[in-house]
Amino acid sequence: MCEPGGGGVAAFLNRHPYEVNAERVLPLDGGPAHPVGADGSAVGDVPMGGAALSALNKSVRNKSSLNKNKNKNKNKNKNKNKNKMAGTGGGGGALSSLIPALELRRLHQLPEADPFTVARRFVWECLDICLPPGPDFTRLETAVLLAMQARDAERMRRLPDIEAQAAFSVEEFLRPLGISEVAGYEATEGLFLNILQATEYVGLLYKGRIDRDRPNVVEPRLRPLLAVPAHQSFPSNHAFQAHSIVFAFNAILPEHPATEELQRIAQNVAENREWAGLHYPSDTLAGKELARRFAPYLRDAFAAGFLAAQSEWH
Repeated sequence: MCEPGGGGVAAFLNRHPYEVNAERVLPLDGGPAHPVGADGSAVGDVPMGGAALSALNKSVRNKSSLNKNKNKNKNKNKNKNKNKMAGTGGGGGALSSLIPALELRRLHQLPEADPFTVARRFVWECLDICLPPGPDFTRLETAVLLAMQARDAERMRRLPDIEAQAAFSVEEFLRPLGISEVAGYEATEGLFLNILQATEYVGLLYKGRIDRDRPNVVEPRLRPLLAVPAHQSFPSNHAFQAHSIVFAFNAILPEHPATEELQRIAQNVAENREWAGLHYPSDTLAGKELARRFAPYLRDAFAAGFLAAQSEWH
């Protein structure tokens, strides 16, 4: 997704082919080590980030704080009988919707003595997801959304779920697992909450970089069922967040009989944003694809949380 031929990390990666897996980044050509500066950037390259990324991070923090307050007000009386876990790293801390700062820091950390630290550091910010379609296809998508809008009965049937899912909650994913309001699964719920916060942060970085207008900007006849968020449309963060939870639980307990139901819920959450008139279908597909591509980095950053959650099921 990074611009080919650009400066900084993109240029470094284009010059040196590499292979990415869940554990490490390896050069494909077996070439020599490349010097890395003290700040983690390749010598001669311009590090990514800077003022633009700093400003974007500020907007991410502001939005995360708003959602944190929404979830606190909605769930403040929830889980009163649960024993709160001590605040340990890796997503196994007290049940809250605070930003998982330690795990987000792990995403940005540089491993020591690795000549390909630049690639490892930034590859999750430049995952190769399909970019938004062009204007002609976008017009076709708005026509699809107008057709959905005309189906009043189906739209009204979905409205309660659309409104409930506006402030994302993990409760919908806990119920099919049989652990809603049940003590002993605090690490699993805490991991889900932290995944919501981390993927919101990552998704907003992609939204800001791609900068796709919302459907109602392109097609003024669309009447969204909810207030249109101020941030950009692509990819759908609801799709990204919901499918990230599904992929995470599949990694923890793939044999659980509710995994298919979790997938159905995630798809429903994502598609409801289309029925609400807030997202194009291609936004939804991109959110799911981003969740799939980001899953290994999520597992690495939240490794302790994954282990803590897994221990609750064995």
